[in-house]
Amino acid sequence: MASRITHNNGVLRTEREVRDEEQQPLLPPSTAQASTAPKPPPNGGLEAWLTVLAGFFIFMNSWGLSSTFGVFIEHYRTQLLPNTSSSTLAWIGSVQSTFVTIVGLVTGPLTDRGYLRPVMLVGHFMVIFGMFMLSESTHYHQVLLAQGFCVGLGAGAINIPAFAIISSKFTTRRPIALGCASTGASIGGIIFPLMFRRLAPQIGFGWAVRSIALVNLAVSVPTLLILCRKPGVPSQKAKMIVDVRGFLEPVFGTFVVALFFQFLAYYIPLFYLTTYAAVKLGTGKDFAFDLLAISNAASFLGRTVPYLLGTRVTPIQTLIFWEMVGVAVLFGWMAVTTVTGMVLWTIAWGFLSGVLVTAPAASTAHPTLSPSLDVIGARLGMSWSTAAVGVLIGAPIAGALADIAKADFVRAQVFAGSAMAIAVVLMAVPLMAAHRFNKQKITS
Repeated sequence: MASRITHNNGVLRTEREVRDEEQQPLLPPSTAQASTAPKPPPNGGLEAWLTVLAGFFIFMNSWGLSSTFGVFIEHYRTQLLPNTSSSTLAWIGSVQSTFVTIVGLVTGPLTDRGYLRPVMLVGHFMVIFGMFMLSESTHYHQVLLAQGFCVGLGAGAINIPAFAIISSKFTTRRPIALGCASTGASIGGIIFPLMFRRLAPQIGFGWAVRSIALVNLAVSVPTLLILCRKPGVPSQKAKMIVDVRGFLEPVFGTFVVALFFQFLAYYIPLFYLTTYAAVKLGTGKDFAFDLLAISNAASFLGRTVPYLLGTRVTPIQTLIFWEMVGVAVLFGWMAVTTVTGMVLWTIAWGFLSGVLVTAPAASTAHPTLSPSLDVIGARLGMSWSTAAVGVLIGAPIAGALADIAKADFVRAQVFAGSAMAIAVVLMAVPLMAAHRFNKQKITS
């Protein structure tokens, strides 16, 4: 047996272990520290911008589909499910949109721990499979399962990881990178309603939905090629699912409650825009469907233009400013009584919707909300899960408050404006915390 000797640190080791240890080259302290220190985000380069392209396609298949529900609910209300109330129909879109946000509570931390590849494969499969199942649906429960649950779960699986991956690749360019990627939702929100409007009367509901599913399949291929080329790298500090202590932090806790109220109002115009135009203003269905495409086109600018100011305006400053504008726009909805006014209001809300859905993700990466890059996925999932509760109940509540038979939307509009106003008040807490942090960083 190899004899044991005592090394100079008092630890018993074999002669061979001591000899091997002595033969190891000694690294300077600075080199040793550099080998273990985490690498800073590249903040650009081919790999990072390919990730943005993949995010563009992901948001097209997630937010792009959920923002299209306005045309679906009008079709369900008038043709496929005419005996179902608007409030009940709204649950389909609410469930879908809720899953788009809340599933990130699981898939965000899974991405942090290196499971990006299976998350992306399963998520894209469910989106495509759910859309094909929707094309065969003729009853309410079938539509709810296919569009609400299957498509929603799949879109949710891929949504938050896209935010997290892009956030981990950029620093100062993070807002514009997230804005560029999220324009995929705008493009999807333009293409899918127009496809449905043009194709459904000609080839029927089933083949119109299948055509959209084929587009979903086509854009999923380059996404998977970009993101699944390499297995995910687990973070050593990644936290699983929920860091409950984060909800108890005054700044982060207030931030997520503010997002709840923001998204309590967010989907109300997107769901009822077409119905309002058709019922209240007496426009044709084609024009009402076009309004949704106009709204999503305007959101393209909202997802990019506010972030061209770069570091001079932080994402959380951008968020609270446009929330305040959102309060005025939502209350101003009650004054819209003409087709021209409706078009202008739609453009305004479309722009706002683009800002309000991208700024929270860029804001969550701030050190006052996410202590390190290792927990961005988890914190994004936590914040969006709270927002998802607002998404789930906001539109159905508005549907119950509105009296569509009498073309009376006032109570729903007041509800939306009031919820957004509460969000502004609460968002002031994380805004001040971020301002103090940035000021201390500059002076230190």
